Amino acid sequence: MARFHQIARSLKTNRYEIVLLSLIMFFIVADMVSSAAKVQLTIDGQSKTVVTRARTVAAVLKENGVTVKAKDDVTPKLSAKIQEGMALNVRHAVPITVKLDEQKIATVSTAGTVGGVLRDMGLQIGSDDKIRPNRDEKVAAGMTVEVTLVTKKCEVTKVPVPYQTISKADPNLDYGKQVVVTQGKPGLLMKVMETVFEGDRPVQRQEKIQSLVTSPVAQVVAVGTKRKIARLYRTTNVSRGTERKASSFVGGRIITMRASAYAPNYGPGVGTKCANGMRARKGVVAVDPRYIPLGTKLYIEGYGTAIAADTGGAIKGNRIDLCYNTPGECFKFGRRPVKVTILGK
Repeated sequence: MARFHQIARSLKTNRYEIVLLSLIMFFIVADMVSSAAKVQLTIDGQSKTVVTRARTVAAVLKENGVTVKAKDDVTPKLSAKIQEGMALNVRHAVPITVKLDEQKIATVSTAGTVGGVLRDMGLQIGSDDKIRPNRDEKVAAGMTVEVTLVTKKCEVTKVPVPYQTISKADPNLDYGKQVVVTQGKPGLLMKVMETVFEGDRPVQRQEKIQSLVTSPVAQVVAVGTKRKIARLYRTTNVSRGTERKASSFVGGRIITMRASAYAPNYGPGVGTKCANGMRARKGVVAVDPRYIPLGTKLYIEGYGTAIAADTGGAIKGNRIDLCYNTPGECFKFGRRPVKVTILGK
């Protein structure tokens, strides 16, 4: 304005020139006032409102002391013209280290969150993968992000299924004889096992699928129940002083005998070895070999099948001593008459 008055004084007499100069100055001032714009400037998340006469985004940033580098994110672009109410956003790229399993990757990113950094790097992160800090954590310069990839591996294993053995009584087979009627076959079971790995380290193993491919076939065994009945020569009872010779007792005969019981290593003179060399145990009995030959197979009522394998000083005539595994079983049995079937050798 000072310059205006100076010019006006120099043009004292020229009224038209003064008016023209006034109009020029008015339009210059109006243009300066109208060119000022109010914009919203946000730097790394911090916002403020500035009034500027700068024409471009780059000029506004320079005017406000904001420096940008090639990897920084600026919107709108630096060459964009300034408009009233425009929002300018600058996010500076910060250094970050990403540890992927055991590999370290150094990078810079303008993303605001950990998840954004990983997306900018082009990493395909699955929902099961582990990320520390979490995806929504804000990014800070110098931050280390740990990513552990979780993978799953399936393997198929085949497991044999054992078959059962079924015994069936067969009255047409001799007593105690066994014949395989149906040969057993094992089945086959398929299992799908899943192993979960964190990096290269297995952390979990579980069964996902189980399927029976082949069912087992039971083995059927016929067990004979037929007893041989031989013709008896005589059926007389044996008494003191009139014991019959062993050769007169034929297989199939049923006789009543006086029975007692004993256990291995229990009592004077009782060991673990029988007269014929067998080990003393249940199923072995002591007899008078003149009455029942050693090696004869017997069936004793209430005791089961047995073999005459031992002798005893008190076992004479129609006496029989039944071997049990424990003294308690002997006491429980006591002494009693039993029916004995001669099965033969």
